[in-house]
Amino acid sequence: MASIATLFAAQPALAEDDIQGWAAVTASGAVRGDLFVWLEGQARFTDDLGGGTQFLLRPAIGARIARDAHVVAGYAYVRTDPRGGTLTNEHRPWQQVQFAPVRLGSGAPLVISRTRLEQRMVEGRDGTGWRLRQMVRLQVPIGQPGGLQAVATTEGFFNLNNTRWGVRDGVDQWRTFVGIGFPVMPGARLEPGYLNQRVNRPGADRVNHILSATLFVRM
Repeated sequence: MASIATLFAAQPALAEDDIQGWAAVTASGAVRGDLFVWLEGQARFTDDLGGGTQFLLRPAIGARIARDAHVVAGYAYVRTDPRGGTLTNEHRPWQQVQFAPVRLGSGAPLVISRTRLEQRMVEGRDGTGWRLRQMVRLQVPIGQPGGLQAVATTEGFFNLNNTRWGVRDGVDQWRTFVGIGFPVMPGARLEPGYLNQRVNRPGADRVNHILSATLFVRM
């Protein structure tokens, strides 16, 4: 966490703030053996919840390679319609590796690492932006296993190249989430909380304060 604070301190003092609301549903289910399918749908309401929207659909197929470890390959469609801005449609193949490097004495994951590589293409614009995302998640049980959890995540986004449509190599953004997780029905957990998103831009950065809620469903 100290390294994140250092990174933020190195950014310009001025920043543009926005209040947003993000809601997501992530579902996964076994296909055969270690193979599984994965689907995420997300709606984001931006511009101080005043009219801007972003919708994301992310299907994928994955394989479990060890206990609490998997590899995944998928595709994301992202439709962005900012208030007073230009509507864009982005197509994004992606690949991911996730595992649990630290466990509790019970064997349950305490720390989860997720590394994702994305290839970003925007309709009507030339060039593909390559982006690396590294997330670390901490989940601490509160009470009985499988019940209430305290959850914290931090995720860095790093552009690996430049594009004519605006991608600059280097740090793209950083997201930090704090919240709780709890079961809402068999096979389903809800994680509401606060997400801070700092987007690196020329001049003033953009800082988004986000009310976030994600429903995780296993089928």
